[in-house]
Amino acid sequence: MRLCLLLPLTLPLFSAAAEKIVFNRDIRPILSDKCFHCHGPDEKERKSGLRLDVRDAALKPAESGAVAIVPGTPQRSELIARCFTSNEDDLMPPSKMGKPLSDREKALLQQWVAEGAEYQGHWAFISPVKPAISGPNAIDSLITARLAKEGLKPSPEADRATLIRRVSLDLTGLPPTPAEVDAFEKDPEPNAYETVVNRLLQSPHYGERMAMQWLDFARYADSHGFQTDSSRSMWPWREWVIRSFNENKPFNEFNGEGGIIGEEWRIENIIDRVETTGFTWLALSLNCCRCHDHKYDPISQKEFYQLFSFFNNTTDRGTITGGSNRAGGNEPPLVTVTDPASQARLASIQQEIDTAKQQAAAARKDLAKFIANWEPEALKNLSLAQNAWVPLQPTQVVSKLADKGAKLTRQADGSYLASGPNPANDTYIFDAPLPPNGVTALMLECLPDPSLPNQSLGRYSNGNFVFTDFDVFIQKPGGKPEKQTLARVAADYSQKGYEIDKVLKRDKGKGWAIDGNSKKDPRRAMFVLQQPLLAPQGTTLMLRLRHEAIGGHNIGRFRISAASTPAETLKLDGDTQLAAVKGILDIPAAKRTPQQKAEIEKFFTANVDSPIKRTNDLVVAKQKSLEDAEAKLPNVMVMEEMPQPRDAFILGRGEYDKPTVKVGMGLPAVLPPLPQGAPLNRLGLAQWLVDPANPLTARVWVNRAWEKFFGYGLCKTTENLGSQAEYPVHPELLDWLAVEFMRSGWDMKALQKQLVMSQAY
Repeated sequence: MRLCLLLPLTLPLFSAAAEKIVFNRDIRPILSDKCFHCHGPDEKERKSGLRLDVRDAALKPAESGAVAIVPGTPQRSELIARCFTSNEDDLMPPSKMGKPLSDREKALLQQWVAEGAEYQGHWAFISPVKPAISGPNAIDSLITARLAKEGLKPSPEADRATLIRRVSLDLTGLPPTPAEVDAFEKDPEPNAYETVVNRLLQSPHYGERMAMQWLDFARYADSHGFQTDSSRSMWPWREWVIRSFNENKPFNEFNGEGGIIGEEWRIENIIDRVETTGFTWLALSLNCCRCHDHKYDPISQKEFYQLFSFFNNTTDRGTITGGSNRAGGNEPPLVTVTDPASQARLASIQQEIDTAKQQAAAARKDLAKFIANWEPEALKNLSLAQNAWVPLQPTQVVSKLADKGAKLTRQADGSYLASGPNPANDTYIFDAPLPPNGVTALMLECLPDPSLPNQSLGRYSNGNFVFTDFDVFIQKPGGKPEKQTLARVAADYSQKGYEIDKVLKRDKGKGWAIDGNSKKDPRRAMFVLQQPLLAPQGTTLMLRLRHEAIGGHNIGRFRISAASTPAETLKLDGDTQLAAVKGILDIPAAKRTPQQKAEIEKFFTANVDSPIKRTNDLVVAKQKSLEDAEAKLPNVMVMEEMPQPRDAFILGRGEYDKPTVKVGMGLPAVLPPLPQGAPLNRLGLAQWLVDPANPLTARVWVNRAWEKFFGYGLCKTTENLGSQAEYPVHPELLDWLAVEFMRSGWDMKALQKQLVMSQAY
């Protein structure tokens, strides 16, 4: 066992300092930098059983039996002996650490022990107290008093050109215009400078300037980062931050909120949120706590994972999956974002929907009369509906991509077979004379062929296709192409998630698919026009079949037919829909049952052109307009709480696959508890961060504001207010600003105006 070094005769005498030792200012920085690594909060790294960050522990005998600190008696204190010894084996800190004590630091430690070795809680962990200040400007009063104490005088006031340039850059990030400089220099009013400051605080560029720091802290990015680094749409949140600064949203409301292993990156994301929360709001470096107790601050690994638990209950997975991986886009959960203009547009469309519904209700009052007028024609149309579909006889069937696209060859049955190049997104051009009787609907038949992949219907390697758009035009002699509107679509089969209505809705990235990899049966799709096509002789029917969802998923073999009979008579197989109600039509109206009458009414309103169907179609069209408008709105990723909390564990060495002890949500013991009544969840954590009892948040942000305007923080280590932080150059001013910031309702503009209106600025 090493003998203790109680060598009072060899200790040099210290000179009495001009003022009494202040532990946080004079001693804590020395102990934190030179001693806490081996004798601090981290129990696993603690040497010789000696702990120096807690007074009671420091006064107890170490494993050697020696007492490190004997208050009032430095000659009997092992700490002092080890600092002054010339024996390399006993010297503290050890020479190998490369952090020797200076003569001044040794003298301070010796004086401190002689004065009784008083400890203080770390200054940043003690709630700020607002000092009593006299004078019109508290900032200047405090600084003037400090300058006088140091025997210094203020620098001369800046000239007006310098001042307006300084404050313009600080508040908006932009220099003043020559006209603004000239106006300020010539303004004789005593409040000329305040007028400039008020104008800058109201500038839209103020929010942009202030948001820069916030976005950096929040890790803002327009791409996902990990994996394929595809793009995402987070700008609505950025705009919200800018708008919040411009609207002077109270600061305490700001937080009210492939190719990787999913669980690993979920854990990494949560750990990053814990570390970001610690840095952004508390200016504490929590990073090392993921693996062990903090070596300098009284924050344990367990407390780190208690904070981790607050963020462990969100539904996001930590990985980018599906279409948002390579193609880009946002990953759920999401919220849609509106602004006043889009809200007005949505409200206008909703009003149009309401009006159309009223018109439909009014038209329905004459339903019985409409049906009575229609029935005589209905039975006549039954005979016309037989063999309704007639194959078109095209004059041109080619790829829009010419020799870079498919070669389309006519087959004996009137179908066309694709061969040759299979580009990513092919468009088939199909032109034919408009049938003399006009067109009410078109049918697309997709057929299997032995020459196609998997002997199926599509050109992709698995035999599938994804058909996205069926564009219909007519071109009258001497005229320009006129685009036509589809009213409804139907198919005899659709792959799940790729239904035929995707073609009608033009659902981006989707279309009609038929499971061509596993099903090889012929498929039909019917496209009913909004209005029958009737045009003079010589009119050309122009069809464009597009494949714009997934590369290479083009139709392999197809045939197109047309029908001219009333749309309500058409079915995919060519039979009449009227056949479904033919039996009811044969019964006199007076003898029909209520159910039979309901069937006739249902068929009529859905299929027969009438004021009722037209107003119903108008409602559907307006609702689609609303859906389209909503689909175009931006969205932004958010965090969503899980219904049941997920278990959290201390992770061995911080590795995702090494859970040890289960922990719940909690806060570091060195800081105040949750506010009374706050829930034990992320909302409660947010409330705790800006609770007046929390000693850190207000200090952190006024310190950053001071750094922004003056170049250095009042505590120079703005990124860290923990035990390794520098002692503030003016702790009273820092506390005054922190308390005033909270008293003002966390008013950011008021804080910044105070700073730039000071004589110090």
